[in-house]
Order: sequence, then structure tokens, then C-alpha cells
Amino acid sequence: MIENLKLIRDFFPLVLLKGHLKYNFFGLMYWGLLFAIISESIGANFGVPFLFFSPEYLGEVSLWSFLLLGFSLGGFTMGFNVYSYTKLGPRFPFLVVVSTPFFRFCINNALLPLLFIIFYLIKMSKFQLYEEFAPVTTVLIYNIFFILGFFLFILLSILYFFPLRRNRDADDNLPESNPVSSLTNKGAGKKWYNYFRENRKRQVYYIGKNFKIYKSRSIAHLDESVIKQVFSQNRINALIFEIITISAFLSLGFLRNYSLFEVPASMSIITLLTIIAMVFGALSSWFHRWAYPTIFISIIAMSFVSKHFDFFRYTSYAIGMDYSKEKLVKYNLKNIREKHKLYGDSTESDFAISTILKNWKNKFQEEKPKLVILNTSGGGLRSALWTFTVLSNCDEILDQKLSKHLQMITGASGGMVGAAFYRELILRKGLGEINNKNEQVYKDMLGKDLLNKLSFSASTSDLFMRYKQMEYNGKKYTQERGTEFEKQLHQNLNNYLEHPLGYYEQPELNSQVPLMIFSPTIVNDGRRMLMSSQNLSFLIHDDKSTSYENIDFQTFFRSNNPQEIRFSSVLRANATFPIIMPMMGMPTFPEIQLMDSGIRDNYGGKVTVDYLFALSEWIKNNTSGVVIIEIRDTKRIMQNEHYKQVSLLDKILLPFGNVYNNFTRTQDLDQEQLMKMCSESFTFPFEKITFNLREDYNERISLSWHLTKREKQKISLAFGSNENQRALNRLQKLLAPKIKKETEVSF
Repeated sequence: MIENLKLIRDFFPLVLLKGHLKYNFFGLMYWGLLFAIISESIGANFGVPFLFFSPEYLGEVSLWSFLLLGFSLGGFTMGFNVYSYTKLGPRFPFLVVVSTPFFRFCINNALLPLLFIIFYLIKMSKFQLYEEFAPVTTVLIYNIFFILGFFLFILLSILYFFPLRRNRDADDNLPESNPVSSLTNKGAGKKWYNYFRENRKRQVYYIGKNFKIYKSRSIAHLDESVIKQVFSQNRINALIFEIITISAFLSLGFLRNYSLFEVPASMSIITLLTIIAMVFGALSSWFHRWAYPTIFISIIAMSFVSKHFDFFRYTSYAIGMDYSKEKLVKYNLKNIREKHKLYGDSTESDFAISTILKNWKNKFQEEKPKLVILNTSGGGLRSALWTFTVLSNCDEILDQKLSKHLQMITGASGGMVGAAFYRELILRKGLGEINNKNEQVYKDMLGKDLLNKLSFSASTSDLFMRYKQMEYNGKKYTQERGTEFEKQLHQNLNNYLEHPLGYYEQPELNSQVPLMIFSPTIVNDGRRMLMSSQNLSFLIHDDKSTSYENIDFQTFFRSNNPQEIRFSSVLRANATFPIIMPMMGMPTFPEIQLMDSGIRDNYGGKVTVDYLFALSEWIKNNTSGVVIIEIRDTKRIMQNEHYKQVSLLDKILLPFGNVYNNFTRTQDLDQEQLMKMCSESFTFPFEKITFNLREDYNERISLSWHLTKREKQKISLAFGSNENQRALNRLQKLLAPKIKKETEVSF
């Protein structure tokens, strides 16, 4: 019994794990991060685990994408082994007299990689079977090719970087060779391992030849200078390995415009972790205790340089706008006061909105039609597809009455992407370019992945050097993950939204399409930038004692070609969720940054209230009232919602986490109170109809730019819920009372 306990205590894989905990804790953290992602403890709301469970290569999930992912994990594992061998090897001097010491070390250090591979394959297989509806045979092929990719990298590394040189006098009696062989140490040399014949360390049991258990030799009177010399030679191997890996990784950024080199985003994420681990390991090896001060000073220096010079600034540009230095707008209180809106009794803004409303009313034979406003929430691709689904289904059931009555659209993030695409189809249908805007093919186009290219760009070039440029209307802009998002969006939607903002000015004036108002947040001071193809000065109050909360985009950037901004850049500015997409820098000095409108107004309520107050007199005289259609990705109060007991750690973190976790709920409460107060002031009928996607707290649809097949199915079926059908019936009574209720609807 005692001998068995000693065997467990001295089993080298477990001894190494203990050594990692004591001396290589940061190395374990990278594995911990991967385990957290795969277990969906980190990044699940943003769809990060989906990048690993369903990797895409050349636009599809295939055996090749899993082969590449396995290959990258092999690289991460070898990087971990190289650094661990350099750091922990000297603490186990018996390795220098073991046959093929580095290879034996890798075998005994394989506990974590093996556990991760098993865990990943189980999670991935379940995901493919239950979320993507993949056949069992297909899932088995994915498993096989993932494992093949993993061992392919391991084999290449062992053969090239660490060839299997052996010792005749080794514990497992293999032929003679240099026990620490490397690319740079191939000579026979002196038999330095003779110094290590005497016992000093406790013996361990390691996995040796033919995967049998061997007992390490005793080594006494160890010469520390020799052991340092032996293991220092491996730093050269690690350095070469790091240089080649980093060079290959950066090359992906240079070649990312070629689809063949657009590897799965999960592969680039793992490779990025490999490089970070290598760099940190190299700094720790070179600077020892000075590693952390070196890293800290480097970050401070980069921050200083980015503030005073363009280097490291990493601006994400609004494509189409003029950023020349002579055109930069000074962003200060004086300019905000003077340029935040147009002034005068008869401005172009007042004329434009009067024309829009007049043309909207002329579409109806009735004297006072219902005016419909759409408020749509943020929520990534789920909100985009849900918004499109609701608009499409309602419009089809109501015999196109919805698109006819719809006069203004506002909201946040993904919801506005879906609404913008549907509005484009309304325009194309009116121009005779398409026959039916409610076909399933358009939902399929909108539901395509947007996360893979975004994540690939973020991990390959955005965090290092942004060296690629793109050209748009004769102007050059840095190519980064924001522009890659736009590129993928246009590719998915068959370039239907590939227009400048000004393209929609005349169709909006003619009321061929509803007016769209975007309201991204200016993170520098919390104000909102109201963006539209129309001048929105009519929305902004003239009272100079106000805080100038709203700034009209068309007025403030009049000299920077505001109508030429790419429409997809406006969508992106309105959907720049923190970290996932970069903040958008505007042509001002100092530079202001635009961020997701959901930070201030996730449901479009504030813009809607301003709009109704500004036009209240016209609405009273020309309509029979206002109907606000609110399309939400999450119900205000969900079924099965519960609260947990607050722990000691929660008491520390809750005040900070509450700001993030409940910011949409806080907006809900504020806007509910605002709407109640405003409705009492309105002199016209006013009603809100809500369509909810997630009604159950336990129902999972990720807030991401990627949707699984099951999630798309849930979005399609959500329209048929009892609450949403009641909302549809109410909308039908208001807009199309003569249309009989459909007994069956195709979702």
C-alpha cells in the first residue's frame, strides 16, 4: 500500500503538474483559459466557443477546418512543452541521462493536453450533433481529422526541432546519442552526463520506452554549472521555434486577403495564445524577476507613444469620410455649441422632414393613417435575424401594410442591421429589382456567420501591426477587424447594402423607404451622434442651456463628406460592442470615438421620444395615432428568471458587474417611466406593441455574430409563441382590420 502511494506521489506526470503549479502558474493559465472557453464559462454570450466547436475554413465547416484547428493546438502544446522544459527541466536533472530527454519530457508532460483533447472532443461532438444537426459519421470524421492535425504538428516538431537523439547509458537502454539534441547542437561532444551518476534528488517514476514505467537514476554530487549549461542549450531551440511560429502567424495577416490563408478564427486564437505564452516565457527566461516591470514599462511606453504619435494609435476609420488634417473638426464645447445643429426658422432639416411626412401620407387614401415607428434592440446576429423575421412575417401576413405604414426606424446594434437589410429589400421591390422581399433566401443570407472573419482579423493583425490598407472612393483606410466585418457583411448579403449613406437620401425624401436614425455613443463624453442620410437638426432642442446631448452628424461633419460615408460603416458605428469590434474614430481633434448606441439607448426609446415631441403637432393633425413596434431580443421579465444568493466574492464584484449585467434592464426601467410620462403629454393616440425573442430565462441564444442551426430554428419558431401571436393580432387590428387572420403561417 505504501509503495503504491509512493508511486502515485512520485509519478513524474503528477510531479510535473505540481511543478507547474509552483513554478509555471502562468503557463497553466493559458490552458485554464482554453478549458474555460470550451466549457462555455468564458465568451459563451459572444459565441466564442462556437468558433472552436464549429470552425469555418473557406466558408464552411469541414474536415479541413478541424485538421487546421488540431494542427494549431499541436503548436500550442509544443510551445507549452518547450517553455516548460526550459523552466522545469533543470529541477529534474535525471532527464539529462534519459534517452531522448525532450521527447520523454513531452510524453510525461502530456497530462493537460490529453485531458483538454478529450474534453474538447466530447463538447464538440455534442455541439455538432445537437446544435448543428450533423450526422454521427460526419462528427467521427471531424474527431479523426482534429487528432490527425494535432499529431501532425507534434511529429513535425519532434523531427525538425528536437530530433530523437539517444543515450546508450540511458535508463531505458536505448542506443548512444547526445541526450540533449537540437537543431543547433548536433555534434557528438563530450559525455557530460557522466557528471550526473550520483544521487541527490528523490527518484521519480516516469513513462519511458514503449510507454513502460521506469524509475529514474540516482544522481549525487550534482554540478550545478553543468546542468545549467545543458539546459541553456534548449533556449536556442525555443528561440528558433518562437521566431518561426511568430513569422508564420504574422504572415497570415499579410495574406488574409487570399481566402486560402483565411484559417479558422479558433486556429488564429490558439496561435495567438501560443505566441503570447512564448513571448512571456522568453521575457521570464531573459529578464527573470525583471520580466513584470519590463512588461509594465512597455505598456506604459506604448500608451504614451499612441497618445502623441500615430504609431500604436490603431484608429478604426469611418470608411468614406475625409480624414485629411486640414479637414479635422475641433471637438470642444465652443464647436459643439455652434455646430451640433442647424439654426433658423426654415432650415433644410425642417424642409426635409416636412417633405418626408407629406410623401408618406400621400401613400394612403385615408385621411389620417396610423404612423408606425420601429424600435429594435441590440443583440448581435440573433437580433438582426429576429428583427428581419418579425418584419418579414408581419408584412406578409398583413398584405404589405406594415412596410407601407412604417415611417421611422431606430434602435441599436444587430437589430438595426436586420432592419436596414429589410428596408433595402423594400426599396428593391419598389424599383422592380426583386419579386418577393419575404423569401426564405434573404433570411438565410442574413443568418450567415460574421464572427469568423472578425475574430481572425482581431487575432492575426489588430493586436500587433495594422499594415494592410484598403481603398474606397479614392481614399485609403487601414484594414482592420472593423473593415473585415463590413467586408463579410457585404459578402453575406450579396452587396445589397454596399452604398454610401447619401444613397438613401432621395428614397427617404420620397418616402419609398422609412427614415432610419442611428445614435452611436460618443465615449469621450457620453453624448450621442445622431446619424442619418437626412439632416436631423429638427430633433435637437434650441435651448442653449442644455448639455448638448445630441449632435447632428450631417451638420457637425459638413466639411468631411458625411453623405459619402459607407452605409455599412454607419451600421458598424451603431454596433461597436466593446472589445468585439473596435471603436470608430471620427475626423476630429482630439479624436472622438463612436461606440454601440446600446450603451445609451439599446431600444431606440430616447430617439423615438425626441422624434414624437418634435413632430407632435403634425402627428396630431395628420394621423390617427402612433404605433411603436418594439422588437426585443430578450423579454423584459422572463419566465423562470431567478436570483442567486450573494457570496463573499459577489459582494466585491457585484457593484462592478452590475453595471455590465444590468445596463439594458436599467434602460428598460428608465424608458418605461419615460414613455409613461410622455404618453400622458401626447395629444394623439399612442400604443406600443412588443415582439420578444427570448421569453424563457433558460433558453440560450448567444449574443454573437454567429448562429447555430438550432438557434436559427429557435428564432424562426419564436414568432409563433402565444405572446407574439397576440402582438400580431393587435397589430393587425390597428393596421389591417379587414384582413382575415391566417390559420397557418410558414416560419
